[in-house]
Amino acid sequence: MGVAEDIEWLNDDEEGLRKVFLFIAGKAGVTLRGLKELYGSKDWWPVKSYVRALVDRGLVVERETDYVLTEHGKKVREGFRAIEYVQELI
Repeated sequence: MGVAEDIEWLNDDEEGLRKVFLFIAGKAGVTLRGLKELYGSKDWWPVKSYVRALVDRGLVVERETDYVLTEHGKKVREGFRAIEYVQELI
């Protein structure tokens, strides 16, 4: 998948996939517990489900204790930044 397709895919679920992706993108590495707290969910399953989808899509990778963006995930993050910058100009 390309950057544009991944941004569109994330935007299709702004309160789920996109939100978790941006939490991970905003940190140098974040644990599953940290994601759960940031997401504000009492249950683990939504966060685990979103993280698994991001890993399967190749945007995030699991390290020993945390999750970080892949190189492709970093390109997607930069795409989001570019979109935000353009929207500010308009």
